[in-house]
Amino acid sequence: MSVKLLDCTLRDGGYVIDWMFGKKNIQSVLCNLNEAGIDYIECGFLKDCEQNEDKTFFASPDLLPDNLDCTLMVNYGDYPIEKLIQCKNKKIKIRVAFKKSEQNGALEYINNLVSLGWDVFANPMSTNTYNEVELRKLLNEINAIKPCGLTIVDTLGNMYQDDVREIFEFIDEQLEKDIALGFHSHNSLQLSFSNTKTLLKMNFDREVVIDSCVYGMGRGAGNLCTELILPYLNDNADGHYDILPILKILDECINPIYQKTPWGYSTPYCIAAIHGCHPNYATYLKSLNVSDLEIGRILSEIPADKRTVFDKDLLLAFVS
Repeated sequence: MSVKLLDCTLRDGGYVIDWMFGKKNIQSVLCNLNEAGIDYIECGFLKDCEQNEDKTFFASPDLLPDNLDCTLMVNYGDYPIEKLIQCKNKKIKIRVAFKKSEQNGALEYINNLVSLGWDVFANPMSTNTYNEVELRKLLNEINAIKPCGLTIVDTLGNMYQDDVREIFEFIDEQLEKDIALGFHSHNSLQLSFSNTKTLLKMNFDREVVIDSCVYGMGRGAGNLCTELILPYLNDNADGHYDILPILKILDECINPIYQKTPWGYSTPYCIAAIHGCHPNYATYLKSLNVSDLEIGRILSEIPADKRTVFDKDLLLAFVS
């Protein structure tokens, strides 16, 4: 099993500060991640927008350095395929995130990207909410398209070790072996590290790509910490990484942000994960200074089929 590390601090961590890292910090993070030997560096979101050098939204893959193994995330519907036809920097990997309700259109988009010569990862949000029939259908279509990878996304942060084993065993049996298998975990239940270790102890005959962020920087409870998984991979998966540049990022870029806008474990995000609710439900209720007890009551009353996608109007109907 070949294991690769994908750091997405500049992308997923951007939720904390509206992606305004500043030009100096962006360049420093890119440089130090490269020095650390990180396999893939996710630089931010691909957006149909005006370019701002202080923000990790990118109007074109051509704006990224071609001497690094970079990726960009695009939320399905945010970037027209016509603009990608004009791009030249095909070294950039593109990860397409999509909701279950968007699957048909998103897979067509991914297929078009693959046909244009892009390396693409399919990132179905809340992958563990797919039932067996839905997941089998998704895998059949992925096999037909043949992107370079499929990422299992624990959007709700509510997967346990048994859940990790079950879904990855199911997928590995049916996914073509030349398609990489990724894992993007959220730390709502403080299980990102242990869930990732569970995955890494499984025996796959394929490339496995692990997502992480420096200091777990990310929305809500955050993500798997790069500085935690990096030495583990060095000791247990023939890793080649240097932790010192990661600590430099932590000292110079991340800690100053954390002091002003902290993230990480909190009871509301735990409650949201327990009830299978999108973390934005917890974020919004926290902004209203709703008590933990009341958050538990409110989230338990949201209909099960409405929990995985944040709906502010629906939520307010349950707030007394």
